[in-house]
Amino acid sequence: MNNLRLTIVVPVYEVEEYIETCISSLLVCNRTDYEILIVNDGTKDRSIEVVKEKFTDPRIRIIEQQNAGLSAARNLGLAQARGEYIWFFDSDDWAETKEIPLIIEELHDVDFVFFNSYFINYDHKDTQIIIELKGRPTTIEELIKSKYFFCTPYYIFRKAFLQQNNLCFEVGILHEDSLFTPIMITYAKAIKCFNKPVYHHRFREGSITHSKASPKRIMDLMYILKMLVDFGDNYVDSAIRLKWGVCIAQIINSVMFLSQNCEDRSVVTALRNFINHDTRLLHYLKEAGINNKIMRLIAKLYFNRLFDVYSFLYRLRYYSRN
Repeated sequence: MNNLRLTIVVPVYEVEEYIETCISSLLVCNRTDYEILIVNDGTKDRSIEVVKEKFTDPRIRIIEQQNAGLSAARNLGLAQARGEYIWFFDSDDWAETKEIPLIIEELHDVDFVFFNSYFINYDHKDTQIIIELKGRPTTIEELIKSKYFFCTPYYIFRKAFLQQNNLCFEVGILHEDSLFTPIMITYAKAIKCFNKPVYHHRFREGSITHSKASPKRIMDLMYILKMLVDFGDNYVDSAIRLKWGVCIAQIINSVMFLSQNCEDRSVVTALRNFINHDTRLLHYLKEAGINNKIMRLIAKLYFNRLFDVYSFLYRLRYYSRN
């Protein structure tokens, strides 16, 4: 198939229970201007066999790699994609099928289309809610200044835009979207918002992003913070740098929250030293909501010891609830 408008890249690793639902939701009748590119990340279960047994659609391609993780699988999908636009889709989630033709019609003259709302579905429960971006941003400036979603599947990218700016996913880290998405947004020139919820995000036990506070999660988030702060200093226009740093504030809160339940004290100590000594982090909290501003003010009064202030406030809140 030539002149495809869209490639949907689906990395697959041990999702035998979910893959049929995912792929079924991405197949639209009588539409031949897109493809589904499945990247087998060396899965050890029957996920790929299920795809081959259940689907014979010519729009589906399967490519292989040895297990190297989500980032590597996405990067391979980007390199092998035939479509003008790329949608990185998680293999345990699913889409609103009826909206896909409408989305494809929006894929022109923009660097990316983003969804300002999505569904959350709790595994093995009949609970579904819709999450929306506050303020419903529609322009690059509004999106940069908002608490936008990091999750890559909530965006559809022009392939040439990613390649021209050398944008890809860093291999070997968790929470790779938290590094990729903020940097990607700063390069964009034209964007478009899709106002209907399309993406069904499945929250399930055992998934990487919702697992316990492992040392690797904390170390990787600390690395991402360092990278984003350095990127802001060197590449983000000074006029929007603080507003852009809302993304940094979100990660600061996430990693400090995780650290309160991490059993590896050496990792917690490393994080504590980083948070307390890099005063640039305090700077970014200036633009990130009243609670962060209060925490920033207390930290400045307490010799910039942001981590210690957060830990104290966390314990205070915990004990007040028990």
